Amino acid sequence: MSQVFGENTGKGFEKEEPLTIFLKAIESAVFKSAVRKNNRVYLSDIWFITSLPKDLIVEVITKYADTIKIPEDIQFIYDDKRKTNIWVRPEKTEEEKNEELNEELKDDEFKNEENQIIEE
Repeated sequence: MSQVFGENTGKGFEKEEPLTIFLKAIESAVFKSAVRKNNRVYLSDIWFITSLPKDLIVEVITKYADTIKIPEDIQFIYDDKRKTNIWVRPEKTEEEKNEELNEELKDDEFKNEENQIIEE
C-alpha cells in the first residue's frame, strides 16, 4: 500500500510513492556506506548518501527489517545521534548453520574431485 508523502497544495496534487522505492535506495546506500567499528553502518552515512529524511530511513528499515538486503559483514545499522541500533542482524539458527556447513563441505568435495581430474 502506498503511503502519502508531501502535502496537498490546494490544486489537488499529492505525491504517493510506495515505501519499496525508498527500500531500494536505502539498500544501495548501505552497500556504499563505510563499515565502522564493530561492523556498524551509521544512519548519518545512509542519510548523506540518499538525502532522504532520517525518520523515513528509520521507518523503512524497521518496516522491512526481515527482508532488507544487507551485506554479511554488517551486523548493525546504528543511529549515531540517538545512540541506538535501528537494525541488528538476527542470529542464525542451528539449522541454518548446519546448512551452510553442508554447502561448504560439498564445495570442498567438488574442488577435490576437480583437482584429481586435473592431476590425471
